[in-house]
Amino acid sequence: MDQNVIEHLFDVERGAAELLSNAQSEYDKRLEIAHTDADKKFKEAYEKIINENESVYGKSVEMFKEEHKKELDLFCSEVENWPQNKQSFNELLEKLFFKA
Repeated sequence: MDQNVIEHLFDVERGAAELLSNAQSEYDKRLEIAHTDADKKFKEAYEKIINENESVYGKSVEMFKEEHKKELDLFCSEVENWPQNKQSFNELLEKLFFKA
């Protein structure tokens, strides 16, 4: 009878170990699924943010290019309309380079 009790306790111990092993396996599977799902959601959110920021950046660059071109064109047209005194300029060059 003592032998049967000890054998029964060993059977219970094996059953508990098997149950624990199954529970650990199930935990590992669920953890891997959750981890994969979290990674997928993170990548989707990250890509969405990157795409939005790239779009905003592109629009900003285009806006600044247009604004820069307008200002440069305005400056060039102003410079072209400045009066020129070629005689005074030539006299200044003559004075600076040839008369010390």
